Amino acid sequence: MRTSHIWVSLLALTAAMPVFAQTETPAAAPEDGAASGDAIADIIVTANRRDQSVQKSSLAIAVLGGDTLQQKGIGQAAELASLVAGLTISQGGAVTQTYLRGVGNFATDANAESSIAYNINGVYIARPSGLGPIFFDLERVEVLKGPQGTLYGRNATGGAINLITRRPTHTLSAEASVDIGNYGLVRGTAALGGGLTDTLAVRAAVQYTDRDGYLTDGTNDQDSFAARLTALWEPASSVSLFVTGEYTETKGMGEGTVKRSTLTPVPANPWQGPSVGDISQPPTAAIAMGPGQFGTRIANDGFLDGRVWAISATLDVDLGPAKLTFIPAYRDLRNDYLTYAPGFRYLIGEESQQQSYELRLANDGAMLKWVAGLYYFQEDQAQALSLQAIPIQQNSSQTRLSTESYAAFGELTASVSDRLRLIGGLRYSHDRKTQNGTSIAVLPAPGVVDLGGRANFENVSYRAGLEYDAASTSMLFATVATGYKAGGFFSAAGPDNSYRPEKLTAFTLGARNRFLDGRLQVNVEGFYWKYDDKQERYLGASTTTGSVSLLTTNAGKATLYGGNLDIVFKPSRADQFNIAVEYLHTKYDSFAYTVYDPPPFGTAFGYGAQATSCALGPIVPFTPSPAPTDATQRIDCSGKPLIRAPKWTGTVAYQHGFDLASGAQIVPAIESQFASSQYLYPDFVSSGRDNGFVTLNADITYRSPGDHVTVTLWGKNLTRQAIYTGGIRYSFSAPVAPQGDPTLFYANIRPPRTYGVTLRAKY
Repeated sequence: MRTSHIWVSLLALTAAMPVFAQTETPAAAPEDGAASGDAIADIIVTANRRDQSVQKSSLAIAVLGGDTLQQKGIGQAAELASLVAGLTISQGGAVTQTYLRGVGNFATDANAESSIAYNINGVYIARPSGLGPIFFDLERVEVLKGPQGTLYGRNATGGAINLITRRPTHTLSAEASVDIGNYGLVRGTAALGGGLTDTLAVRAAVQYTDRDGYLTDGTNDQDSFAARLTALWEPASSVSLFVTGEYTETKGMGEGTVKRSTLTPVPANPWQGPSVGDISQPPTAAIAMGPGQFGTRIANDGFLDGRVWAISATLDVDLGPAKLTFIPAYRDLRNDYLTYAPGFRYLIGEESQQQSYELRLANDGAMLKWVAGLYYFQEDQAQALSLQAIPIQQNSSQTRLSTESYAAFGELTASVSDRLRLIGGLRYSHDRKTQNGTSIAVLPAPGVVDLGGRANFENVSYRAGLEYDAASTSMLFATVATGYKAGGFFSAAGPDNSYRPEKLTAFTLGARNRFLDGRLQVNVEGFYWKYDDKQERYLGASTTTGSVSLLTTNAGKATLYGGNLDIVFKPSRADQFNIAVEYLHTKYDSFAYTVYDPPPFGTAFGYGAQATSCALGPIVPFTPSPAPTDATQRIDCSGKPLIRAPKWTGTVAYQHGFDLASGAQIVPAIESQFASSQYLYPDFVSSGRDNGFVTLNADITYRSPGDHVTVTLWGKNLTRQAIYTGGIRYSFSAPVAPQGDPTLFYANIRPPRTYGVTLRAKY
């Protein structure tokens, strides 16, 4: 009853006020005739597969312009989380783990598929390990919150993040920037573009980054190179062909984790590297081995060696009644890396070749706007994995995976009056997945097992809603949308090595308003999400081999609801305030699974008495015998909140421009980001909980007359907050009474205080 009252209150507030659109002030014409420079600039996005103002869209969307990304020093995906409320991004090995409002996936192997779809120039990036240093020379980034099943299809359960690169123009342009900061940061970026003929324009951009590690042992460093070449050919007014070629390299030591605990001493420096000191896990009394058994030191030999090359094209042909769009694309990934999860040493070699083709017809008429299309995706993967448990177990596997997906989709917006528009859309998806390979296990029993499996998944997603213009600068909307993430396999022997698709249904009610001649924007959104068969990972043992690894299960049902408030205020041409606040309540309605305890681990190594705060069932002997597992235990986490889903997140920012007599400008800016506490891993243990944070960023920029030269002094996390974004408990931790508090947890952590200067010149 209390929950329903909260939801009703949120809906009432939303109906009375305006939706979420975290905006900035790019160089764009203000809408509704407001005076140039005094009003909040209109932002045009293509998230609905057509050009559309954010204020006229019923999508929950945050938009970050290219200039803002460069000014804030955003060079990789994980740094986006500092700018967008409700977004949490962590790094596991080479894999980017993205969560929006508690929807995401922290799997870190070749089977990993994100619940948030990343796209660049309309092309889906399948591998969470294939993002790399592509956040440069961008026109904007669009962050869509909520299921995007109709237009974006599979694996967009929680949303989509669209990267739109800068396009070539026929005007000659050149720009270069250099970032220099602490931790040895040196980043250089350059771009050059212009017309080669009357119909052909090109643009080339490169970026190189070198930075020492944020952790004391040198991990969490960056050594990357990226290059992008784009061409725009317009042989006629009705035809354009946009081609993108991309190459990236990523090297260095890679991501490290830091020790957290509630029972054993932790380093005074939160950024102490994992290879400094021993694991220092005290053995339980049940372990007959000596006290030095767990005094194992993590080696400082991690590395990351990856490269991606890609090519794509967008062909647009104006047919008169409709516009034809065709997007073919190919991406090739190679990743080799060595990393440590608590108690495990992972040596991984991953390859992926993906191709996709999208064909669309669209019309942007006054009374009817529609888009319809066909989509095909195919990916071949190979993974070589060597897994060593410290100090007991060593397994290796060779796996080949194949995914084939096709879809048909359509969406339309019909104007039934000058003010009222109806929205409807459908998408049919079919996925076929195959896994082949073998695993060689040393413990609990030597042997070779077959990892094979084959599965097909089908889904129909939909979107429906209405938009109503209450005034020329006010729009109310209500929508319901669904999303789906395909099922798949994990690296264990069949038949229990697969999981089902997950689905999410989202109800949204909101409005977008502008007041005071476009100088005040107050946006509100209320949302209610129902999650079915959420895919969740946990540490357990295979039912057939008994070997310990990360397994995937369907967690049952979950409920999420909340609201988002976004305010942008320009009291004058020189001043701007931004406030974005999001409230999120999450709960697993049902999340229970069975773990299998293999010898020689069992209760002696903490597996029988699970390190979790979830409800535990009795330990039951496993039959038939002999079996590779000695017992089973039921774990019930129903009622727990979703992981990586803080109740409160937000940003507050202010900037003021001082105009100089020379025509130059000085712009100081200050920004604070905050988040409440959140669990990082579904064990729900206290040492795996981030307690929340408030951090402060500041910068001051000098802009020369004509904006040809800018110099920015910047500082991030000036309060030096230890901000944890993900993690996992030490695998052999033994819980203590009351149950659920392991002695050791390893967490991913954001950078400490950083500062530097950025010099930029453009022509």
